Amino acid sequence: MAGTLRSLRSLLLSVAVLLAGHGLQLTLLPLKAQDLGWSSGLIGFTGSAYYLGFILGCIYVPALIRRVGHARVYAAAVALAVSALLLASILEQLSSWLVLRALTGWSLACLYTVIESWLNEAVDNARRGTVMAIYTIISLGAMAIGQLFVDVDGVTFDDLFVVGALLIVVATVPISLTRTSQPAPPAEIAFDWRAVWSASSVGSVCAGLSGMVMGLLWSLGAVHASEVLGDPGAGARFVMAAVIGGLLAQFPVGRASDLFDRRWTILLLAGVGLVGAALSWILPVTKGQLYIAAFLCGAAAMPMYSISVAHANDNARGRFLQIASGMLLANAVGAVLGPLIFNVTLTLGWDNGFMGIIAAAFACCLVWTLLRLRVHEVSRDYFEPFQPLPKTTPEIVNLDPRLEDERDEHFGEKAVRDY
Repeated sequence: MAGTLRSLRSLLLSVAVLLAGHGLQLTLLPLKAQDLGWSSGLIGFTGSAYYLGFILGCIYVPALIRRVGHARVYAAAVALAVSALLLASILEQLSSWLVLRALTGWSLACLYTVIESWLNEAVDNARRGTVMAIYTIISLGAMAIGQLFVDVDGVTFDDLFVVGALLIVVATVPISLTRTSQPAPPAEIAFDWRAVWSASSVGSVCAGLSGMVMGLLWSLGAVHASEVLGDPGAGARFVMAAVIGGLLAQFPVGRASDLFDRRWTILLLAGVGLVGAALSWILPVTKGQLYIAAFLCGAAAMPMYSISVAHANDNARGRFLQIASGMLLANAVGAVLGPLIFNVTLTLGWDNGFMGIIAAAFACCLVWTLLRLRVHEVSRDYFEPFQPLPKTTPEIVNLDPRLEDERDEHFGEKAVRDY
């Protein structure tokens, strides 16, 4: 394993630096928009634009890579991501920001796809699970570290835009010098919503709703916290608390889901998230309470996606790649819809809707899971162990060891389980 990690150190270093910059800009841009005097509703629109661009990137980038290659796509994506970030520091028109945010989302989908293709090419089957776990830890840890830049005294928004751009550019150095061979072009993924729904209706709904929660936390969490506490640094600390919650909960909750019906784990997470969001929504807000709410919401929403995929994989019947890709798309669609729903609540005069929508999303997860537990009993064991799955692009699914097990079964290298 040590040899594998040494061969991957340049790729993993690129991931860490890139996602530190990405985590910084995800918080910086909403705070900059707030500083420009924009309403929370307009800031929410820019967040939805980012996730829409990300979805389009996940769908169309594989074809672009097949046409021009990984290296050229990576270079173009870095140039576009940095250009979009720096232009946002000087442009103040909403229409410009919508385009720039969508372009950023598209660029990050490119970068994730290329890096994950390289990782998939460099890792043998026996070590895929370990490498994916390390990748998950590095991804969430780096995004949490990115928040620290926002909370440094004396640093201006202009300084932070430069730091964010530098981190994205510097992330290209390790991957440019890697000796790992160019990966094979990514395959085209066909989404089949009927297959996803039939594999796990609970997972389908909860993957989408957890995406809605995380879309709101990333798009408007910093704005909400800075408005409530009157401190831009509080916005970064709020987001960091959510990311740390997701990081710490990912593995223990996931392993617990291997012991019994995964829907009970999803139910528990929905309850934890509902309590955290509802307390912050109903009670007078204090600094400590707000950070605890962020921690609980992150600890509930981030593992919920991975466990939803694991539950669907228990019923995948040889369609793991297709189903996991569909769950990722459902999660991203939820992230687009979250800020848009927030805008609807503002239009209706509901000024305290941020935590209310998050609480409602967790409540829907809880009610739907309870309903399915009541009407759909499961009498068989769960065959596939939990595997953390970052919410990046469909290419990460190829790194999942469960996909290799599925391929082995297909070619007769393993006995097909009796479902």
